[in-house]
Amino acid sequence: MTLTIHQLLTMGFWFALFILLLVILMAVDVALTQYNDFELIRRGHTAVALRFVLKLLAHALIISRSMMISQVVWDAVVISAYAFVLLLIVQWLFDLVMKRAAGIDMSKNIAENHMPSALLSGSLHVVGAVILMGSM
Repeated sequence: MTLTIHQLLTMGFWFALFILLLVILMAVDVALTQYNDFELIRRGHTAVALRFVLKLLAHALIISRSMMISQVVWDAVVISAYAFVLLLIVQWLFDLVMKRAAGIDMSKNIAENHMPSALLSGSLHVVGAVILMGSM
């Protein structure tokens, strides 16, 4: 396979654009958490870092799949943003169910460096991303 300059430039453009989109989505995600992700990570909170990394992976998976199925950039951006919103809704519902049914405050536990809560919450995002990828 021989790549043209146009294909390489297009790949670079899509890469840069979707790295920017990933940064924006993660910034929104951080702004919506009940604690300061970066401050807690700076202080060595492994649970917060684990959840952050799993959410980063989930969003990267969705962006990657949206790029694969889209012919134009705008479609991929809309699909990625829509999937992000769907994951936020799932996270909110999950947190609500955990609080009401099990008496577990996921955000509080994660902020207190509780690894099982971080693993469960972060895994929810990865599982959600895989399901969303299958629905695209």
